[in-house]
Amino acid sequence: MLNYTRKKVGKFGLTLVAVLALGIVAIAQQPVEQKVSFYLDGKIGNEVVKKGTYKLVIPESDQGAFEIKVGKKTITAQFTKRQNKEEAEADKMTYRDNGDGARIIATITPRGRKFTLLLEESGVASK
Repeated sequence: MLNYTRKKVGKFGLTLVAVLALGIVAIAQQPVEQKVSFYLDGKIGNEVVKKGTYKLVIPESDQGAFEIKVGKKTITAQFTKRQNKEEAEADKMTYRDNGDGARIIATITPRGRKFTLLLEESGVASK
């Protein structure tokens, strides 16, 4: 009888560990959603991101596409993620001069994160 109970508890424990492991993997692959404040107007592709605070949806991968929700419009842009040694204390962006007076957003570092998104000029879409 005692041996039967040990087997049942062992199977239950093993099942519980498996379910927890799968849950952690599923949560780890969820994209990061974070509000980011832009202090200057800038372009991503042909789309202008005005000064203000917007929600970014960033995948956990080291490269891919992220989204910026600008009102009812969603801008999607390609990025490569660069790891930083420390968390950013504030939202940070760098810009490139477009030559026509417009600024192009080159990098975005969200507050509280240890990475910087290096934006690619191609691969921009909006919905």
